[in-house]
Amino acid sequence: MPEEPDFELDAASLSPTGGSETLQISEATISSPFMAAENTELLRQKVLMVTSYVQTYNSKLPSTEIGSIADAIVRYSDRYGVDYRLLTSLIAIESAFRRDAVSSSGAIGMGQLKPTTAKWLGVANPYDPVDNIAGTARFLGWLVRKYNGNLEYALSAYYQGPGYVDRNGVSSVCVPYLQKVNKALGTLL
Repeated sequence: MPEEPDFELDAASLSPTGGSETLQISEATISSPFMAAENTELLRQKVLMVTSYVQTYNSKLPSTEIGSIADAIVRYSDRYGVDYRLLTSLIAIESAFRRDAVSSSGAIGMGQLKPTTAKWLGVANPYDPVDNIAGTARFLGWLVRKYNGNLEYALSAYYQGPGYVDRNGVSSVCVPYLQKVNKALGTLL
């Protein structure tokens, strides 16, 4: 579960590209039916893979909810530059894909966001799976960029807070968490 942020952050640094600029898509990409079909097929394959994983991981979830969870994971992982399999693994470990999960420290929902972290990320309703997944992907993407792609540091910062990791590095407390996420990720690779 993510710790409370103990630093200031402007909205531009949370954008998918790390700045305030918007992504540009060329007209050739939009007008090419081949590209559209290729992208659609790839997205469909990703959603099917996540759907299958979620069904296996938590068989008690209704199929309609699983579909929206899988779609949100793929959509927001692409938007915020996070591998969809990493985001899926993190959510599996944090909440077992339960929208109503609440930790003893008050972290809420799919990505176990603390209320102030959720607010900071623009998550209006942390119990809403799609809203929570969007915030989780946004935060994880920012952490991966902050730590230059070092997943050990990014995941440790997700678990213990970036301020803690900046001051102390990866602690032994994070090792079991990292192992769980790695094991879950291994089944998706």
